[in-house]
Amino acid sequence: MQGIDSRRGANEIRDIFPENPRIFKNPKPSTLIGALLSFATDEDSIVLDSFAGSGTTATAVLALNRQDGGNRRFILVECEDFADTTTAERVRRVIQGVPSAKDDALKDGLGGTFSYFELGRPMRQESLLDGSNLPSWEKLASYIFFTATGQEFDPAETNRETGFVGRTASHDVFLFYEPDVDKLKDLALSLPMARDLPDGSRRKLVFAPTKYLDREFLHKYRIDFQQLPFQIYEAIERLDG
Repeated sequence: MQGIDSRRGANEIRDIFPENPRIFKNPKPSTLIGALLSFATDEDSIVLDSFAGSGTTATAVLALNRQDGGNRRFILVECEDFADTTTAERVRRVIQGVPSAKDDALKDGLGGTFSYFELGRPMRQESLLDGSNLPSWEKLASYIFFTATGQEFDPAETNRETGFVGRTASHDVFLFYEPDVDKLKDLALSLPMARDLPDGSRRKLVFAPTKYLDREFLHKYRIDFQQLPFQIYEAIERLDG
């Protein structure tokens, strides 16, 4: 690592953001982080950077994967207001390629994929129980889908009218929920609702406050029922099993 010039980080930023070369002060060189990762990780490691800054760690991970064919993944955490416009935008650009870059690898793009998430107000079990600060249908749908399946949520696939949230390799996921205490008191998975769910060989993972079906009917309609809010996490074991 003796040959790494600290000014290289600033030069990388200029290449990646030619329209705003001073977008981030004193970024670390990705070659420095890459050198450290080459010693500290194997080809399947997960790299966590809790203070992501300009996203240097992501650049280093992607570059190292390209170099040795690895499958390292990264988790970046950034709480400042530039998380999307600088940190995530840098990752987008280095993946896709920067046509004006001097470095050939950066010009072609390092490849790979990533997902960007923003944290909202915490959804606490107590608020579901006492009716305070109830999340919207969309927010709860996103939460249960990712928590239960470990897969990214796609809002474009949802259908609030039918309760459809998303699809995994083995299940169609449904949520029957209203952010209204009075409506929740009377909301339950009933026989007509079960009959209206799509037919076919795929199982249905259904989240609702309660149900009016016994095990026989759940089995008949291929339903795995999860009661809100207590059993959200149990769905993980059901899908993984």
